[in-house]
Amino acid sequence: MAGTEQTQTAAERAHAALAEAIVSGALAAGSLITEGEQSTALGMSRTPVREAFLQLAAEGLLRLYPKKGAVVTAEDDAATRQLLEARVMLESESVRAVAHGPRAAAAAPGALAHLLEAQQRAIDEGDALAFARADHAFHAAVAATSGNALTGAFYGQIRPRLERLTHAIVRSGGANLPRFLSDHRRLTTFLDRGDAPAYAALLRTHVGIDAPRPSGS
Repeated sequence: MAGTEQTQTAAERAHAALAEAIVSGALAAGSLITEGEQSTALGMSRTPVREAFLQLAAEGLLRLYPKKGAVVTAEDDAATRQLLEARVMLESESVRAVAHGPRAAAAAPGALAHLLEAQQRAIDEGDALAFARADHAFHAAVAATSGNALTGAFYGQIRPRLERLTHAIVRSGGANLPRFLSDHRRLTTFLDRGDAPAYAALLRTHVGIDAPRPSGS
């Protein structure tokens, strides 16, 4: 980890710090931030902070206002649904790819098991933020199993917004974390089977797009 940090550029460090603050909610939606304030807070010049602002704007986390600064974006109901629909589509297609060949899925079981363990540990320790991180990493790992570079690139574009959404749901206190973990275990089973329709159906309920149907219906 230390070696990775040493090789990061100042712009990358600025981006990582600001993205973490936005995703975790430390910088709330609607907050106005400036290059000057953030460069002082991060202890670096304005140039890398400016580069970080541009990248965060491209990722949909900031809206830039020339000569004024930037505002942390918010997701309305329509945008939230679109993000979740995109998650379902990308993950389901990855599961479908697994059904037709090993591709990148060979490395998935171990990684997913590790993330499931991290989620259980977070529940045991009452650490909602750690659960949110492991939750998001779980879904990102599933999306990566297709081995399709274009799919991975598209997921990468919306990943920061999905991560923020996951953190917001968990932070709200309304999330049933044990149920989330139980769903993840079942999703892993469908991934192992390459059962894309079952995976998609459960995932839609899991993220709240579809309400669960009454038994017998």
